Amino acid sequence: MSEVNQLSLFGLDLSGLYRRAKLGVQQILWGEEVGLRAWFSPEVNYCHLSELESLASSDTAPSAESFQVLLPESEVLVATMKLPASAEIFLAEAVTAHVESHTPFAWDETCWGSKIVERREGSILIAIIIVARSTADAAASVARRALAADDIPFGLSAEAGGAVVTLDGYQNPALDAPYLGNLRQFALRSAVAVSGMAFLAAIPVIWSFQTAQQYSAMLAATEQRSEGVVVVRGALVEAQERVSEAERFFSEHVFYRPWLHKVAAATPDSVYLNRLSIKEDVLTVSGLAVNAADYQAAMVEAGSFSEVTAPAAFTLDNRASRERFTLTMTLTPEGAR
Repeated sequence: MSEVNQLSLFGLDLSGLYRRAKLGVQQILWGEEVGLRAWFSPEVNYCHLSELESLASSDTAPSAESFQVLLPESEVLVATMKLPASAEIFLAEAVTAHVESHTPFAWDETCWGSKIVERREGSILIAIIIVARSTADAAASVARRALAADDIPFGLSAEAGGAVVTLDGYQNPALDAPYLGNLRQFALRSAVAVSGMAFLAAIPVIWSFQTAQQYSAMLAATEQRSEGVVVVRGALVEAQERVSEAERFFSEHVFYRPWLHKVAAATPDSVYLNRLSIKEDVLTVSGLAVNAADYQAAMVEAGSFSEVTAPAAFTLDNRASRERFTLTMTLTPEGAR
């Protein structure tokens, strides 16, 4: 008790937390509410002390593997105590204090046992048995003589409040061995099952990880092999960009040579050209001709141009004795052939 009271951390008392944790473990392993003990523990065999005395005086072998020996009601003092549910962590101290105040025997001649027999909202009801130590020792001697030949473990108990309450200090540790063994096997099987399921669940993850590593290695090898291809592709893209830029640049300019041939073929020797320009698909020529109207007609008849017009009137140049003209015409795609 003193060790529990000394549990503290930076001045914070941890004894209550320790007691609650310990109580939780006890309720899981030994409490009837959880059901672990009822599930994994073998059936309890009860035998009255009088029956055991007759068994000891005969040569009949016990039929059970363990016993809870029930003391006579006349030898047992039964008491009940009610506590708040929050005080369950102090149950042992409360029962000890209750026994000390109610026992009719000397304190060193008193033994007892307790059990929670009822839980209500906010409270618990505890049944307590008080027995003289000499009575308990005598009953244990009888049970020992009756069961010693077969080495059968036993414990001393008494009925109280409609329940069987075990007597502290008179319980053979071997009584709990089958329960603990079954619980241990169940825990081991559960651990194996959980480990198996965890392994099965991890298989896709492991496979995915290995596959990802393989793909990463393949990607690195492919990138290494494709370095030269990437360089060539970069050079090809750059060359294509240059070609596209050149095509764009030259697409804005008309290819003059075929039109110059067409104009020269349609222009007689008597016509002198002093200006020629091509803007998009419009050809403009200026010069001197003996008869500008005849030259305009010749250009129309050549068939390489369309919409041959004179934006300004023809004028006579007295010094050259010729007519000065300016003609505009539309270049046709068929005319470039």
